[in-house]
Amino acid sequence: MVDLPDVSAEVPATPEFVQVLRNVAAGVAARLEMPIDQIEEVRLAVTEAATLLLDEAEATSLRIRIRRADGTLDVTVSSDGTPEPWPSDRALMSWPWMVVRGLSDDVRLDRDDGSPSVVFQKRSER
Repeated sequence: MVDLPDVSAEVPATPEFVQVLRNVAAGVAARLEMPIDQIEEVRLAVTEAATLLLDEAEATSLRIRIRRADGTLDVTVSSDGTPEPWPSDRALMSWPWMVVRGLSDDVRLDRDDGSPSVVFQKRSER
């Protein structure tokens, strides 16, 4: 497997910039030689994680951080919004949350440096 450093990106918190986060995640997954179906699952999970964060609170930025460890992608998508409480019951019952849970090997709603975040893992089949 290819050895890559951590990758991160930050974009404005608007739906049209979610595509940038999707492409960053897909690019890293492809570089790690994940099968195409897993690359698409990572891409979709990032989309839904960002959608969840955008739906929960007003924010000015969305961030993604991707780490690789032992054939697993660790992905954190976060915003600078301030939903209280986090995670909310609404977030836990939302369609985006169900999709991310279904596409990930491990997932949780958390805080990243105090900011709401969706953290998930995707293990490579290779």
